[in-house]
Amino acid sequence: MIQLFSIIGTPLGWIMYQINNFTNNYGLTLIIFSILLKVCMIPLGIKQQKGLISSARMQPKMRAIQKAYGNNKQRYSEELQKLYNEEHFSPLSSCLPMLIQFPILFGMLDVIYYPIKHMLRLPAETINEAITIATGILGEGNLNAYSKEISVISAVRQNAAPFYEGLGAEVTDKILNFDFTMFGLNLFDQPTLTPEGKSMGLYFALLLIPILSGLTSLLMSLITKQSTASTTDGQLAGMNNSMMIMMPVMSIWISFMVPAGVGIYWLISNICSCVQSFVLNKIMNPAEEIAKAKAEQEAQREAERQERIEQKKKAREQGIKDPDEKGLTQKEIARRKLAEARRRDAERYGEEYVEVTDDDIK
Repeated sequence: MIQLFSIIGTPLGWIMYQINNFTNNYGLTLIIFSILLKVCMIPLGIKQQKGLISSARMQPKMRAIQKAYGNNKQRYSEELQKLYNEEHFSPLSSCLPMLIQFPILFGMLDVIYYPIKHMLRLPAETINEAITIATGILGEGNLNAYSKEISVISAVRQNAAPFYEGLGAEVTDKILNFDFTMFGLNLFDQPTLTPEGKSMGLYFALLLIPILSGLTSLLMSLITKQSTASTTDGQLAGMNNSMMIMMPVMSIWISFMVPAGVGIYWLISNICSCVQSFVLNKIMNPAEEIAKAKAEQEAQREAERQERIEQKKKAREQGIKDPDEKGLTQKEIARRKLAEARRRDAERYGEEYVEVTDDDIK
């Protein structure tokens, strides 16, 4: 798993290194990187929004399929897949940004936990030697297996002399001059529920990160829920409510489990997602798109109905058999009449039209 984090973290670390060359500030680098990453994911956000609209638009047809073939799982799956193909819809389209976001988060963990490797670009041999020196200063028990490079930076700032002697002035100065703070906050510190020896100012500043992460995640869920409130059925609405609770809780949990730098990345990503969702809802509002599509379908259905009425009227005037029924069996004629009756009832009472099956005309 750690090797997977490293594979994902290597390109992310290179990008952050290039940004840091211009900013010379780790906190500002994190903010710019987070925004840049969300900008690159805008096409996926647009795809997700279109998928959301398509899913809502298909709800009536999906309910009709469920009603007609709910007792036949194989037929139900076939009809549902057929509908997806006709609408060019992929159920995973709305999940794609989230599926991509988590691997990126894992990569960011690698970048944050290994700052000397990614941000200072020191050779592995030098890093191992620095860890050995830091172990002698801090003690073996004070070095976490996953944050040894962070411990090296802490040890250099506590006692730089052994590092000057073992690594030389150039490497030691590079570590000492690395600015890993933002507004005075050490981005390698981890938020905790209790102060644990920290000053109250530092404690509350770190505590704000998971709180704001949870609040921005909740805001993002509320924006999504508001935009789809009129287009979701009961089952989908229940799933949305579950996600609205789960995502903020997960954001808070993640922010407490990792250094503040990762929490800042998650917080900035949430803020960018809120802005993106707000803008996309203004440009491609699901409720408006569904209403527009429904109006077009109603207009097309009415035009087809008027055309059928005209054809039957002409047939009666000419004293010939209804052209719609010419050459049809009695069963097929009965099917058409029942379908027409159901369409009229659906239009009159605002109900969902259900296709006629063989069982209906036995």
